[in-house]
Amino acid sequence: MDVAEGVTPAYLKLAQIKFCLSLPQFKNDPDLKKSLLDGIVDNNMAPYYQEVCTDLSWKFDQTLYEKMAANNDKRMAELEQEKNPTMVDDDDPVSGIWQAKLLYLCSIGDREKATKLAESKLEEKNVPKSQQIDTVFALFRIAYFHGCDLPAMKKAIDKATELIEGGSGGDWSARNKLKAYDGIWSLAIRDFNRAAKLFVDVVPTFESYELADFSTIIKYTVYSSMIAFPRYELKKTLMHHGVMAQALNSDSKELKDYFVSLYEGQYSKFLVFLARIEKNMKQDPILHPHYKYYVQEMRLLAYKQILQAYRSLSLDYMAESFGVTKEFVEKEVARFAAAGRLTCKIDHVAGAVVTSSTSKCSLQLGAPESRLERGILYQTTVKKGDILLNRLKKLARVMDF
Repeated sequence: MDVAEGVTPAYLKLAQIKFCLSLPQFKNDPDLKKSLLDGIVDNNMAPYYQEVCTDLSWKFDQTLYEKMAANNDKRMAELEQEKNPTMVDDDDPVSGIWQAKLLYLCSIGDREKATKLAESKLEEKNVPKSQQIDTVFALFRIAYFHGCDLPAMKKAIDKATELIEGGSGGDWSARNKLKAYDGIWSLAIRDFNRAAKLFVDVVPTFESYELADFSTIIKYTVYSSMIAFPRYELKKTLMHHGVMAQALNSDSKELKDYFVSLYEGQYSKFLVFLARIEKNMKQDPILHPHYKYYVQEMRLLAYKQILQAYRSLSLDYMAESFGVTKEFVEKEVARFAAAGRLTCKIDHVAGAVVTSSTSKCSLQLGAPESRLERGILYQTTVKKGDILLNRLKKLARVMDF
């Protein structure tokens, strides 16, 4: 039931376009409307056309629908008569036919019939476990495509885990695919830690192109890793990780810049890249519910990173470092401090942020940030040591021993 290696079905991209059109700022976007309608017509997605017209309050074109529906009926009849060359088992044409039907129903957005067919096959005891696993993955994609139905996605993940982990039903390929599906699911429920670990594991051997293209998985890996992993692990994970490093250095340079800006303390650049990440997350049906949380936590992480090496840091310096106003930094730091997310206080007289202790500010970081940034502390110590040595040398020149 796999698609051609390395090729993600074109219809899957329509889900994001439809989601964007459901947002107020894109509701009447003519280019998005055209892209969605063209995709529907090109793939003869009659059932999905009905769904889109209902969900987006589009005017329903009965003639267009009947034309696409006729093509759907014709194709289903053809599948009954042919032996699909891509079937799982050439000696089992019956299985090949129903699996081809399932893929086709998914491709035209017929959620009801696709779900019914998939669930009926899961109840048949003579269906091999490997085909059952593929069928459960199809159920996940159906839920994912039709509005990111979280309960249905969870049900599919639980069933796939049961089939793969229980007994000898899951080979290496099935386990590898499950990581990608589980990673998407983990993002959907805001479990960034789990998502990051799963994506990092699956990137070198990614093969779930029927679910998402490789660039999407790279994007999700960076997003989740940035918020989940300690700083000292990030470079090893993202830049010293064969396939991952290659992707960031070639096709995903903006994601690399996002990582590097935070890792190297280029905070003004970091906020610019974070704003772009926020825009992308808003348009992603999986990430949209979490973009405010994500952006807030990443800004908090940047504040902690710059504050952890100092007992006191001027608001002017922080504002200059982040490329924002002093008032903005003061308001944000005060808000995080009042919520107990930063162990520091604002000295309004001195115009500075005062930390209770460097170690406390580093260690009291909450779930995704429980880490001591040894690299930054080391660099700061060396820098201060160099300054001290230079001052001692100057002092030695003027002192008369």
